[in-house]
Amino acid sequence: MKKLILPLLTGLVMQGPVVAEPMLVDSFDAAQSVLQDDGYVLFAFAQDWDDSSAIICRNLMNSQAVKQAAGNAVFMEVPVPNVLTDELKETNKARFGKLSVPDAPDYPAILMLTKNGRHYATLCGPSVRNADPQDIAKTISSYMAAMHKQEELLAQAEKAEGVKKANLLGEASSLPGINPPERIGNIIAQIKKLDPENETGYARKLINPFDLSMEIFGIETSTEAGKGWQAALAQAEAYLKDPVYSNDQKQALYAISIGIMRRHMGARAAAQIREYARAMAALNPDSYLGQSAKAVERDWGVGFNLVEGWTPDVVSGPSEPIELSGPLPFTAPGTYKVTFTYTRGRHSANIRSVSLYDGSQLIAQDEHEGSAGRTAEDNVYTLAVESAPKDPHLFIRFDQNKNRDQNGRSDSYGRITITQ
Repeated sequence: MKKLILPLLTGLVMQGPVVAEPMLVDSFDAAQSVLQDDGYVLFAFAQDWDDSSAIICRNLMNSQAVKQAAGNAVFMEVPVPNVLTDELKETNKARFGKLSVPDAPDYPAILMLTKNGRHYATLCGPSVRNADPQDIAKTISSYMAAMHKQEELLAQAEKAEGVKKANLLGEASSLPGINPPERIGNIIAQIKKLDPENETGYARKLINPFDLSMEIFGIETSTEAGKGWQAALAQAEAYLKDPVYSNDQKQALYAISIGIMRRHMGARAAAQIREYARAMAALNPDSYLGQSAKAVERDWGVGFNLVEGWTPDVVSGPSEPIELSGPLPFTAPGTYKVTFTYTRGRHSANIRSVSLYDGSQLIAQDEHEGSAGRTAEDNVYTLAVESAPKDPHLFIRFDQNKNRDQNGRSDSYGRITITQ
């Protein structure tokens, strides 16, 4: 009896656990008999116009790490021709059948689809071309796990109603790295209907950053009473303070707000534009909006120029200090005169103060009411500078409450001179 037991036990040990492994098929029809819960992993490469992409895809398909990560998914090759002829269209139709193969922004690409053919993730371009198979395997594994979580949430949502269903749909659409189960616009519409009071917050969380910024733009351009660019900026600021919005959404809000301020306030918005540009960069320095923030701050974050003088954009609006850029001649200790000289326009410019800073430290200031128009009154401001500033910044505060038209605009132009 012992002689029989030993070979039996040995056979069981040698056999070990069965590990699921992908199967390479050449058509949609062939996939149907072996298709399981891990769906499809399609390897798309340039056919006859970039041989390296085909080599990369085939190496990845043969990688043991990638095979293990893909579970029981079906592998398929997707050759992408440079020109899709009618003959190739027929070939693809026969090969892929009911399977809708999505395009990729770049090749080689790995396209991941559920067993029902829904496209849920793409890896492409440099992230595939230059990556180690182990890293690709980890990404495939994480995306596939997210897909299964998404499918589970959608199955639960099918049995739920009202706010609970809205929450499940929102969670399924928010999983990182993978596509939402359908167009976000459709998902948001469903959630709004199921959750009219927005208890879940997903109607706002899921909105595309571009659509969110267009909502603010719509307020800016509205002709309805009480709306306009000031209301748009106020709404954007309220959204920026709301923790429900993502960094991507907030970057878009900062960008549209900067554009509105530049259009309507010009040089007067310089300080706030600088503040918003820095905040936009801090959210994600590597995004395209984060990278553009330095240029925004450099080109739009300055007030008005000493050489150009003041314009209606500069003097119109609130009376906050505006920075004067340009070659500031504060190169030695002494007493400096800042003189405002009107050149044209229907209104004079009213000045309230001139302040000189070294970096962020105030070092000289003259506060008095002055006017520069066809006639000038107290239009010279005196600054006693004890030591030459290393980082000079000159701020001027205009106040046009006395001189403006019915639209709140002041028509005034002039030059500024600084002498010692």
